[in-house]
Amino acid sequence: MINIMLVDDDVPMIKYLQQLIDWDEHGLNVVGTSYSSVKALEMFKQYKPDLVISDIGLPQMNGLELAAEFKQIKPDVRMIFLTCHEDFHYAQKAIQLNADHYLIKDELTKEQLEESLKNSINKIIESSVSVEGLSYKEILNRNIEILKHSLFDRLIKRDAPEMLIQFANKLDISWQYPSFILGTGHLSLSTFMEKYSFQDLSIIKYGFYNIACDIAKKYHGFTFFNEEESIVFVYNFRQNIKFDHHRYIQSLLMEIQEKIIELLGLEISFIYYRQSYEIKNVGLVFQQMIHNRYRFFYNTIPILNWDKETKQRAFCPISRLLDNEMNELVIAVKEKDSNKVNEILSNITETALEKQLDPEELKKVMARRIRLIELQFTETGNEEFYSFLEECIRLSDVVRLIENKLTQLILSNSNKGRARSSEPKLQEIDQYIVQNLSENVTSTDVAAHLYLNPSYFSRYFKRLTGENFTDYAHRFKIGVAAKILEQTGESVEEVAIKCGYSDRTYFSKVFKKYTKMTPREYRAKIHY
Repeated sequence: MINIMLVDDDVPMIKYLQQLIDWDEHGLNVVGTSYSSVKALEMFKQYKPDLVISDIGLPQMNGLELAAEFKQIKPDVRMIFLTCHEDFHYAQKAIQLNADHYLIKDELTKEQLEESLKNSINKIIESSVSVEGLSYKEILNRNIEILKHSLFDRLIKRDAPEMLIQFANKLDISWQYPSFILGTGHLSLSTFMEKYSFQDLSIIKYGFYNIACDIAKKYHGFTFFNEEESIVFVYNFRQNIKFDHHRYIQSLLMEIQEKIIELLGLEISFIYYRQSYEIKNVGLVFQQMIHNRYRFFYNTIPILNWDKETKQRAFCPISRLLDNEMNELVIAVKEKDSNKVNEILSNITETALEKQLDPEELKKVMARRIRLIELQFTETGNEEFYSFLEECIRLSDVVRLIENKLTQLILSNSNKGRARSSEPKLQEIDQYIVQNLSENVTSTDVAAHLYLNPSYFSRYFKRLTGENFTDYAHRFKIGVAAKILEQTGESVEEVAIKCGYSDRTYFSKVFKKYTKMTPREYRAKIHY
């Protein structure tokens, strides 16, 4: 028997997985289930299962971090990840965390789970050789990310050059030349928030890193690291006046940017030192880059190179410079005037650029005012937004993030007290879902129906309703299903098929998610 463990903080999802298939029939023994990543880690240490199915968006320690811990304990453990976000279909093309599969919770069927498990079981059987029998190369491949992080840590701590080069060689990283250039890559957090959820940040950042590593294979001398602050690259080269190394670097970075837009739909930027350094000074350069991270706060060029000797202009304290704009912003949001909000943000941008306002102080002033506005619309603030705002290193990202936030607040407030169907565009979307009730309607289908770009439609719909399209479609269909159960004698299976759910168990799960009752319990309560 192959031992398996299930991890998800959603109790109904764990139960759904347990009941979805006959685990024994597939030669699988569920040694444990956990709703907590911390408890899951303790359980893993105890049972050391061969396979783990884990949610990505876990509190305390997300699924990716948990998987990394598992692999340190048991390098050959197989992973299947769960996610609840429709947009993850878009991202998973770019992400390879040595996971066997990524499954969308709301679309998970018995057939999908069985297919994923079959794939993992085959891989477990193929690699059933003991760890002692593994070659050095196999062990290296299984632990490469942990070892690369250790290498970068030693680089930053400025270990002896010969030790660093020797360690790099063991990881098949050739640092044979005396010159090094260091750079960092950053996701645009505003475009990220438009498309994904906060809990997806780690996996999307890994996708960015994975794309960069894959493209860098075509270029000589580049090593990428997935670090907490940013994606970092080191370029090792031999000085040659006939070769334009900066054009070479920019060629790679532009190719990465294009691929990130294509696969993830996100904007990214890069900053790198123009001057080259010996390996012993690379750590010092990185620390300087982190310390001077706002050096290009007012720049919009996506790929920047800078010289350490260039003096940074002193930033201006804000004091009361933006008091009028802050007060006007509150009024504009109260009046639900999006155009006015954009005009005020444009004025703030101009003032900040002209005066070179201190970036950290600017973000704090803006955050305080938005909290004040938010409290007038909701009982609790969205701390994810403020966390992202604090991390922004460019003014353009700050302004776009704030614009999206205030637009969302205005739309949310506008929708209160009136039916959603009062929105003409939403009526058209509802009508399309009704016309295709028995089909699995996706946001891409609706976007095509409305002649809209899929990425734009996703952002538009999130602003309009406050939720992603998958959740809205499920909620809408379950509302229709509830009416059918109330008014007809059709069986649960018939209602499920009519509403586009081919699997009755999955239909019951989704129905319970939105009504807190199973279809049978709902019908029994209505007819009681």
